[in-house]
Amino acid sequence: MDPRPGTRVADVLSSLEAGAPVGWNRVTLDVWANVLSYELASSAQDAQGRFAGEVRLAELTDQLQELREEMYEEDRGTWFSARFVLRRGGEPEVTFNFDEDPRWSPELHPMMFVRDLEAFPRADEHVPDWLRETVERGLDLQRAHEAGQ
Repeated sequence: MDPRPGTRVADVLSSLEAGAPVGWNRVTLDVWANVLSYELASSAQDAQGRFAGEVRLAELTDQLQELREEMYEEDRGTWFSARFVLRRGGEPEVTFNFDEDPRWSPELHPMMFVRDLEAFPRADEHVPDWLRETVERGLDLQRAHEAGQ
């Protein structure tokens, strides 16, 4: 996806660049997203590939939440994880994962995926097997909890 000025992607990239340490040559941001939780991991390298310092990620979660909402497609859903890569003097690389298990570590409670699917509904043909199984586990846990009360 090519970020264009005025889009939320461009805003995220601008914030990432603004938060990069002095002397950076490459900055990477990995995002795991759920309607109830966001996990961010970043790295910055200098021209020799060495650690260049910490990347400040202030305000990025709000921008990522807005981006995830904006990218929601009826019946298709929205993304579960994303990667943003900046290279000094190069074009940014941005990828979004709409279907693969984002592999949270530690794993999220299955009910969090139930809530995510409620917030960003998908048509049955766009619910990957891993998500279907996770949602079923979450609903089973909810039913067991309600039966025990």
